[in-house]
Amino acid sequence: MDKENYINIFDIGSSKIRFSVFDKNLNSIFSDNIYKEKDGDIIDYSNKINKIIKKAEKKIFNHIEDVVIATDTKKLITIDISIKEKFDNEMQLNKIYENLLKEIKHLINYNYPKHEIIHLIVTKAIMDKNVYLEIPKKNIGVKNISVDFKLICFPKKLIENLNLNFTKCNLEIKSIFCTSYLKSEICLKKFNSEDISFLEIGLERSSLIIYKNRKISSINVIPIGGLSITKDIAKIFNIEFEDAEKIKKLFNKSGSEFSYDQNLIESNLPIVEIIKKNISIDLLKKVILYRVQEIIDLSFKPTTINSVNQKLKNFDLYLLGEGSKLLNNNSFHINDKFGFNSINFYDQSDVDICNNVLLYHLNNYKNPKNLLKTKGFFEKFFNFFSK
Repeated sequence: MDKENYINIFDIGSSKIRFSVFDKNLNSIFSDNIYKEKDGDIIDYSNKINKIIKKAEKKIFNHIEDVVIATDTKKLITIDISIKEKFDNEMQLNKIYENLLKEIKHLINYNYPKHEIIHLIVTKAIMDKNVYLEIPKKNIGVKNISVDFKLICFPKKLIENLNLNFTKCNLEIKSIFCTSYLKSEICLKKFNSEDISFLEIGLERSSLIIYKNRKISSINVIPIGGLSITKDIAKIFNIEFEDAEKIKKLFNKSGSEFSYDQNLIESNLPIVEIIKKNISIDLLKKVILYRVQEIIDLSFKPTTINSVNQKLKNFDLYLLGEGSKLLNNNSFHINDKFGFNSINFYDQSDVDICNNVLLYHLNNYKNPKNLLKTKGFFEKFFNFFSK
């Protein structure tokens, strides 16, 4: 098969690299993952990439030359910009918009020289008193225009590091996306809620994206994730990091209840290894509970909520990411400051995650028709907050 019939997707996480190859019918014909040797954005993992690429090429009997990448970083920043223009005579919209994009790029290069725009999102546009939620595809004449943009920017050092790693492997990067943003955009299409928020708990960071009337209104990233829970367990109980990680994962499917005033040992929790290390299960659960509370509180900090000028009582919350698996089958009774309409866990396999990147890439750059396939997914409502 011609190599142009393949789309090659990498999802670069803090410690895990996912890779999938999709054919012209959008079917995954190869999928695998590999772990980095250490965490962080600026590292050399070209050997890992080479290893997984060679494995894929052997499977598909073809040479891989270009890739689409999604990644995240705790150093992500978001910028809101509003630009207004007034003309004596009507101007064509496509020309106006092209100039607006050039102006935005100039402003970012001047004011944020260490960052690069990854996503440029139109949140509202007013053209001759007509309000639009996106730029019209039809090329119309305009005399007055005002456009609100939300920008997602990555550090240039991170972009350079990605290019360096993939250039070493003789691979061309076609596009770079923000994983948490595009994941929320794809998930948004699966649900009917008007007001919805996605909290992705990763290894080293947690990303919150809030949608109001199905339009993105706020993004917040904090440098705390599942790794912080593991470090807390290791430090407080004076055990090795690897042992702390294993103990944390015991709770992923334990059906346990976490509460500030609870003092119960769950009968269905595999506790042999915990008891061997002379660890109090009650204290262990409280350590986990306090850190989960902090992740929630900092993600939904007042400055974030005020910036969108809204309460979250009528919002549906979906939890994503590896770190949120701890919250899936367990009940966490933490301080309820928000009163969400519902709280749900949304699970995704490695192929699903790469498929998110694929669909976003196609929707935004190739505009395919009738190519999207409905995929089954596990969605579960669970009791997370209690009053």
